[in-house]
Amino acid sequence: MTAKDAISPQIEAFDEGMTVADVIASSGGDAGGRKFIPVTDRYGKYIGMADIYGADCHDSATLADIARASRPVEASSPVSLLMERMAAGEKTVAVVEDGSPDLYIGAVDTDSILRIASSLFPQLDDYTELTIVCPSGEYSASAIAHAVEDADAHLLNLNVVAGTMPNSPTTVHLRVNHSRGESVARSLARYGYDTVEMAGTPGYLNADMIERVNALLHYLEV
Repeated sequence: MTAKDAISPQIEAFDEGMTVADVIASSGGDAGGRKFIPVTDRYGKYIGMADIYGADCHDSATLADIARASRPVEASSPVSLLMERMAAGEKTVAVVEDGSPDLYIGAVDTDSILRIASSLFPQLDDYTELTIVCPSGEYSASAIAHAVEDADAHLLNLNVVAGTMPNSPTTVHLRVNHSRGESVARSLARYGYDTVEMAGTPGYLNADMIERVNALLHYLEV
């Protein structure tokens, strides 16, 4: 999914010539409840974000006066880039047309990002989430998929969450449409992947498996 998919239809851009009073009056008295609003010129060129409740604002201040430069993302940018910026504290990120960095097409906020994120994890009656580890250099997405399918399950999500650096064990988070996670874990073990966590509908994770994983991690860290 891309930034364009995450654009919120509720976010309105305002012309740089409008005053703070104009914005508040035109949006029902509270600027749509938003602190930061996108500002464009009359040609649709993106100017920046304006904090209409900031300390330097007053009713007669124009948006051109209070807009601050805020780096937009192109429409084809991955949603993960937006998530990183919002995790760093940005509340609203402008989206511009690919190849035309000034042409504003919309904006993304935390609500629209959550909508996109939730669509990637559909709710199921039967599912299991597993965290697995393997030694450095032995990660294979296709092998993991085969292991899951061997347990008569389907792989819904796969994310490498740690171990992308050389000589570090790889940690992968999986989501499968199978309520009996223990059978998936056993199949993964046959392919060389050890399960360290399991959640979802009730599953099984025995003490021997945890001990083996801890021993493996200790060995890899030596």
